[in-house]
Amino acid sequence: MVRTIRQHGAAPGDLELVRSFINTARLEGGVELLREPDDLAAWLRGHGLLAAGVVVADDDLEVAIAVRESLRDLAGVHGGHEMPPASSAKLDAVVSACGLRPRFEAGGALSLAPELDGVAGALGRMLGIVVASAGHDDWARMKTCRNPHCRWAFYDSTRNRSAVWCDMASCGNRAKARRYYEKQRLGSGTAGA
Repeated sequence: MVRTIRQHGAAPGDLELVRSFINTARLEGGVELLREPDDLAAWLRGHGLLAAGVVVADDDLEVAIAVRESLRDLAGVHGGHEMPPASSAKLDAVVSACGLRPRFEAGGALSLAPELDGVAGALGRMLGIVVASAGHDDWARMKTCRNPHCRWAFYDSTRNRSAVWCDMASCGNRAKARRYYEKQRLGSGTAGA
């Protein structure tokens, strides 16, 4: 079952691009939006990250999916999950490969931008958004659903940053129901002993 309505809204500014990228895989429903290199090319072009005519190869798709899942792991840290060392290493490698560096733009704005174009540049652009938002409260509010089968990325807009489910009506209620039934089962099993 693929849900289309979520409790939490969009992330602010460019961080929404990162949240959208992470959610190109819907783990709970087994839906992968980036099945082929052309799917990745279309997604990146649709979000203004890839120029027309740039060819996306199988290797590019493989790297993009690895970056996406590493970003999912990174956002999961804010929900209490551990960051796998392999995910940290993958993100470090991509940042290094794309030449992410500070750029001073017209008007005095500062950004982190990749030196490369193409898919590497697009991935570097998203990683630059993450690094830039880490200095603000925004990145700390990017989380993944605590349901291990879901792990949908969401922006926690609650006042106290206490959200742990992508949607309380589905993932949250299922978790509560599981805990309740487990508690009942354990309580029933020990009562007759």
